[in-house]
Amino acid sequence: MKNNTFKMRSILLWCITILPAIAYCQQQQQTKAKQGLTYRNPIINSYLADPNIRYENGWYYFFATGEAKDGMFIPIYKSKNLANWEFVRGAVKNGRKTDWNYKHFWAPEVIKIKGKFYLYYTASPDESPQNAGNRIGLAIADHIDGPYTNYGVIVPHGAIDPHPVFDKDGSMYIFYTIENLNIKGYKAGQIFVDKMLSPTRVAGKPIPLITHHDWQEGPYIMQLKNTYLLTYSCGNWRDSSYHVSYAISNSITGPYTEQPDTIMKSNSIVKGPGHHSFFKDKFGKDWIVYHGWDTAFTARYPRIDRIYVKGNKITTDGPTFTDQSVYKK
Repeated sequence: MKNNTFKMRSILLWCITILPAIAYCQQQQQTKAKQGLTYRNPIINSYLADPNIRYENGWYYFFATGEAKDGMFIPIYKSKNLANWEFVRGAVKNGRKTDWNYKHFWAPEVIKIKGKFYLYYTASPDESPQNAGNRIGLAIADHIDGPYTNYGVIVPHGAIDPHPVFDKDGSMYIFYTIENLNIKGYKAGQIFVDKMLSPTRVAGKPIPLITHHDWQEGPYIMQLKNTYLLTYSCGNWRDSSYHVSYAISNSITGPYTEQPDTIMKSNSIVKGPGHHSFFKDKFGKDWIVYHGWDTAFTARYPRIDRIYVKGNKITTDGPTFTDQSVYKK
């Protein structure tokens, strides 16, 4: 009886002292494994500008400006972990030379509406002096990785850089940048917003929001509890002056007050970072995806970094160019 009692006490003592230690070691190993997963910018070694990322069904889907490897346009990549990316397909086909979507294929952004995926992007016909033919159009798919079917023009005047967004009350809006030689007489390089009567139809009553820089583009909204942060790129996209700024409003349609802080600007390795969008990872953490030139200005490469929101202020670690932990706090 004494021996059995001693054995039971020994087993109990082992459970109390050893098992927690084993569990702690396993937890530490898992933490180290997570911390060991790193990415390094650029995340894809190709000329891929104006990027957009959306997390869907366990995958991060990446869309960017330009021609894809398969001869289609708006290349799509996907990743399970933000560190390793694989090519999926081009999202859309181009039309005929006289169609609105023959060339350019700029600044794509995907939004999910009632189970379908709406891809807004800029394109133009072949004849487009000073990019005056640029229009914002739409393609729709049943699955985020496509294939997408072109719907047609959504903003019927010169515009680029679409950013569709739902307000807190469910109303839909589209932000964009005015293009050169605009048929409505709007000045190029200004950021406007228009309400959408449906995902395929604008109200046609655009409101100017950010107009005081020589050029402002790539608008993107971050909605906080009682505040709207309108972020955008300023400067010359071809050089180191390009950077990301932001303005604040208590209404999605403004007016917006520009803030003195710059979210992101050039450093010694990454030049002209900008034309960004935001996304949340599978843990709910906020990221920025953007492009930036190499030091020789040979290509604009896609990059990601964590962003941090405190009060009404946005900060970021970027633009980074060394190994970064995917799981950093």
